[in-house]
Amino acid sequence: MARLNSFTLLLLTLSTFAFCQSPFSPPKASLHYAPDRTCDLLDLQVDIDVDYLNRAITGTTVNTMSPLRNGIKEIVIHAGKGLDIKSVAIDGKPAQFVRKDNELHISTSPLKKGKSIKVSVTYSAANSNGRGFGNGGGGWHWIQPVKDKPDHVGFWTQGETGFNSEWAPTWDYPNDLATSEVRCRVQADWEVVGNGVLVSTKLSDDKKKKTFDWKMSKPHATYLLAVYGGPLDVRKEKWNGVDLLYVVPKSLAYLSEDSFGNTKDMLTFFSDVLGVKYPWNKYAQCAMYDFGGGMENVSATLLGEGSLTEKRDGYSTMDSLNSHELGHQWFGDLVTCKDWGDTWLNESFATFMQMIYFEHSRGADSYAHEIDDAMREYFQEARRYKRPLSTKMYSNQDGMFDSHSYPKGGVILHTLRRYLGDEAYYAGLKHYLTQWRHTPVESVQLRRAFNEATGINVEPFWAQWIEKPGHPVLDYSWKWEAGKVLLTVKQTQDTSDGTPVYNLQAKVGVFHGNTMETKIIQLSKVDETFEIPLNASPNAIVLDPHHDFLREIKTLNWKESELPFILNISSNAPDRAEAMKRLLATPTDENIGLIVAALKKDSGLSPAFEQVSGLGNLAKPNLRSFWADQLGHKNFQRRAQAVQALAQLPSDPETVKILRGLVNDQSPIQVVINSVNALRAWDAVGNKDVIEMAALIKDRRGRIKRAAEAKG
Repeated sequence: MARLNSFTLLLLTLSTFAFCQSPFSPPKASLHYAPDRTCDLLDLQVDIDVDYLNRAITGTTVNTMSPLRNGIKEIVIHAGKGLDIKSVAIDGKPAQFVRKDNELHISTSPLKKGKSIKVSVTYSAANSNGRGFGNGGGGWHWIQPVKDKPDHVGFWTQGETGFNSEWAPTWDYPNDLATSEVRCRVQADWEVVGNGVLVSTKLSDDKKKKTFDWKMSKPHATYLLAVYGGPLDVRKEKWNGVDLLYVVPKSLAYLSEDSFGNTKDMLTFFSDVLGVKYPWNKYAQCAMYDFGGGMENVSATLLGEGSLTEKRDGYSTMDSLNSHELGHQWFGDLVTCKDWGDTWLNESFATFMQMIYFEHSRGADSYAHEIDDAMREYFQEARRYKRPLSTKMYSNQDGMFDSHSYPKGGVILHTLRRYLGDEAYYAGLKHYLTQWRHTPVESVQLRRAFNEATGINVEPFWAQWIEKPGHPVLDYSWKWEAGKVLLTVKQTQDTSDGTPVYNLQAKVGVFHGNTMETKIIQLSKVDETFEIPLNASPNAIVLDPHHDFLREIKTLNWKESELPFILNISSNAPDRAEAMKRLLATPTDENIGLIVAALKKDSGLSPAFEQVSGLGNLAKPNLRSFWADQLGHKNFQRRAQAVQALAQLPSDPETVKILRGLVNDQSPIQVVINSVNALRAWDAVGNKDVIEMAALIKDRRGRIKRAAEAKG
């Protein structure tokens, strides 16, 4: 699941579990296994008629299935409780069935192994409340009309984890893959997008309805089946023979380019780095009302329209979501976790794919911040509970979509990348995706792929990082003695819950003058001291200076004398930012000078220093020219913080003139908002003309207008 439903469910999960026992320990948790199958699902045909006015559907599914054992007398498929099952047939002959919760148990004469059959189910569903068929977050969702928004109508489906059977009776678990085809009839002025390629569109004789026929000819998990409809704008492009569709509500067509403009670059980068070309013949990105985040339905990603962006928001602000969902087309769609206890095989990889796309498109500093942010997000959850990344012990399958499966898993994959090196790491991924394509898998198959592709036995890595809970919690200190550094490292993590004492290789950054060299140590004990021979006392010592592995260092025992060297020489952006923060705690002229010099060099689109408001809060008049220069920074966030910093200084004619000039429909939105706030605070009457003009500047969410109309 990607970040809509993942985040929606994650928030629900966190609110439920925040103050209670771990959901991954008994008695709340129990062992879960992939369910037994009576048949192998080969193909799923869905024929569905949509009656939006009455919020109703009628449909038929035809499941082509091959019995897995001789003599089977009962077939089991899934069907939501909200479906009114009209009839069931096997190879065209009526069949008896019994409903048990969300299952259909269909009686049949003894079946012969391997001889395929067609199981047809005719059904209907309608809503008195109009919400949809399912639990509200999954299944079939009706987009309800909204006044003054004529395109705020339509529907979408969301199948993860087991909700597609709420609208299409079939086998609804990821341990079986099948091809599919969906024929969907809607009112004639709507568009419909589904999986695979559009085989045909057909207008009814009375020209009131249109049937869209979408066919996916490659096997996929049924939770990835999808269909979306409504008054949609569909923009089409091509990439290496693959059809690209950018789909948004009609009124939001102007946002397509800013929202999806980097799709081709993502496709090229992912295909190249993995050595496996994008595996489907079409890729649609569909932004729909009422959805939040994203869902990686095969070849037809579902996105929330609220994520659509305009260029004045910042540099391609939808890239994070888009790259995550696109990454799933390999990890989760091409190769699918067999059961939800291995959700990490889907979500950790999609998280990692987003991280490396930022490394590719924005640079090493951006990648470093992504890794650091992910660690912090996971640590917050780890204070409530810890669990193995791969586990069959959980309370419910939706609970697997937590900060372990997302950020922790993403950083563990980063850890594996650093451990193996890029060449071996990506060779392992290529082997995994090639050998197991169109197959439901378990964690052991990924482990085997790395072993086979690289010759490196990653079983010890799996044992401590994948199969056990927790993470290393480190404390370190150092002192200089004649000719050597004595570095003491302690592993302080609580091991009573199964968290191991980690055995891992770590680097030590040794700072001399304007350079940093690295030394290698092997951590394996709770408390150990390493001797590092040196000719002279170092300026600073940093454990794991590149943040090569998942670890928590609760107290950084950096000496004040070390901070300038870490600020200027460290290759890790979060460490440099932390050094700046600590220097600002003692804002001497010397420290401020060091920081300003570092910030002047940090001029990239994705800077090492993302937050500079601490310097601005000092309100130093002698920094006015520095902040004025920062208004031209490539990074929109740095520009906006520069305006805030200037706002804390006394007004002067030149600064007022500059900020008045920034209030326009081309400047970054937050820059305009901050400028309006500053001008009002300085002189609301004298700047009334610009503030009133700002109220007329349009941005999608109306933030500038609200700022302009706020009371000073």
